[in-house]
Amino acid sequence: MDAWSESHIRALERARSAVMHVAAFDPQEKSLTLGTGVILDNYHVVTSGQIAGMGDEVTVRTPEGRKFSAECIAVDPLYFVSVLRVQGRLPVEPPALAPDSEIVVGRVVLAVGFALGVELTASAGIVSASDHTVYRPERFPVDGLIVTDAAVHPGNVGGPLIDLEGRIVGLNGLAWVQGLSLAVRFSVAARLANQIIEYGSATHPWLGFSGQPEVIDPTVVQALELPADRGVVVQTLNPDGPAARAGLETMDMVVRIDDRPAIHLGQLRQVLAAHRPGERVPVTVLRGGELLELGFPVEEIPKLNKSG
Repeated sequence: MDAWSESHIRALERARSAVMHVAAFDPQEKSLTLGTGVILDNYHVVTSGQIAGMGDEVTVRTPEGRKFSAECIAVDPLYFVSVLRVQGRLPVEPPALAPDSEIVVGRVVLAVGFALGVELTASAGIVSASDHTVYRPERFPVDGLIVTDAAVHPGNVGGPLIDLEGRIVGLNGLAWVQGLSLAVRFSVAARLANQIIEYGSATHPWLGFSGQPEVIDPTVVQALELPADRGVVVQTLNPDGPAARAGLETMDMVVRIDDRPAIHLGQLRQVLAAHRPGERVPVTVLRGGELLELGFPVEEIPKLNKSG
């Protein structure tokens, strides 16, 4: 067998134990949905809200055929990620995860799942975008998405997107446009699930400003001894938003947030999302040649339905 095929087969074998078959029966609609899930820990599985929802009668099955009853404890209202609590202890350990820093454009990935609820399948592609933001019709931003041409279909929705080392990269979401599909970075899916398990809901912050990333001239970086060579410039500011409450002004440049470089709006939201509403996150702002240290309040997106 050729080395290229062997690398795919080895990756599938390494990830196989973390891939769960999911069957969800909706007692109201009298309908059965089959799909895939990924082990989060020995008592929880994550999948797509397209597969399992609140009130469904859920069964998860390991690749070896062991069945467990499960309960959907929440469906995240922004990412549509479902968290399943398993009755009993899953007999396998959580999978290895690929660091976000290694999810780069051009990396080969496999979308794994169960076709027709029977056979483990895989489709191959590459990462086309590694940290993409899509805006829902209500203009709610969904950050931390992977765009790939690995085909996502009803059988592998909710299953893992893996690399050729067998590590979990993302959670398969849905077919998107022109042969491309979307997956949620697994670090994001795991953060959502862990916050739901611990607090009952995940954090979905808003910024209260729009802006663009910009690179700072090296001479300015050196002269002002700046902590970064780029940042996000505030262009428009909502006077009733968290940015205004933090003390930001238009034309400010956010250069650091929570002691990390500020890269783009989606990354700022993802850093805030690791915190809980009511907390304040330190931000460093460049204003007129002066660095300011401010506290950015973590606030939920207004009008986001948290009951979903």
